[in-house]
Amino acid sequence: MSIIKILLATYNGEKYITDQINSILNQIGVDVDIQVSDDGSKDKTIEIISENYPHIRINKNIPGTGSAAKNFLKMIDHLDFNEDFDYVAFCDQDDIWLSEKMKSAIDLLKKENAQLYCSNLTKWEESNNSLSTLKKDFPQKKYDYLFEGGSAGCTYVFTKDFALNLQKFLKKVQNVNVKAFSHDWLVYFFARVQRYNVVIDSNSYIHYRIHDSNVHGHLNKLSFNTIKEKSSEVLNGYYQNHIRNYIQYLNKDTQEYQIYNHFLGNYFQRNFTILKYNTQLMRDNKKLLIFVVLNLLKFR
Repeated sequence: MSIIKILLATYNGEKYITDQINSILNQIGVDVDIQVSDDGSKDKTIEIISENYPHIRINKNIPGTGSAAKNFLKMIDHLDFNEDFDYVAFCDQDDIWLSEKMKSAIDLLKKENAQLYCSNLTKWEESNNSLSTLKKDFPQKKYDYLFEGGSAGCTYVFTKDFALNLQKFLKKVQNVNVKAFSHDWLVYFFARVQRYNVVIDSNSYIHYRIHDSNVHGHLNKLSFNTIKEKSSEVLNGYYQNHIRNYIQYLNKDTQEYQIYNHFLGNYFQRNFTILKYNTQLMRDNKKLLIFVVLNLLKFR
């Protein structure tokens, strides 16, 4: 059976951590090796894990990395490739995994000869216990990785070789100080730039819990406040801030570099670039339309 290294990032997750770990341990057709990286929890998260799951290794970040994204990247940076495992998976502390999540991911990776797997999610509104599909499996576009990730990072599963090369890549990555930094986007960016095969599953094997303490999950709610917050991020340079980090890892003679370079130019260069490449930049046409409108309204 395949062995999957589960990278579980925790921070003040005492309310949900038992449900999540139990759902990981209930995976069928695979062996799981859970590795926890705690970012300075002030509640009983570590105590709960230590007492109920003594076999799970826990690393305490001192000082904390400050975000789940940086915590995940730190775990990749510290992976020991002499250990016995075949795949790596990211895991949030507050979701529920269906029992076939890992086996289904591995089966699809093998079937499609892919190195990175991600999928749709089932959005779980804790407030009213409702379930709905959060669609991510729109057809991949030629340059989508320059402006978005493949899906939520908690759906990502990848091969050991991919993890090793990702670790080497991360050692070249400068300190990231971008607000709302997206590890999902960075990993997808790396995969596509390196010409790895990425598969996005139309099925969902995860209940993606939406609650008041979510760092980013609440942004998947359709509400006035969500629209306002997302719009504010874009107008305040969300894409430019990420792109300034990513552009340094592209060869200057590539089309990707030119797209980024023009996007970072003045108002007219940026919007001409969006017009020129339009549907090649994002998978979801609704998201693309919002992206276009907000960039037309962004004059800085």
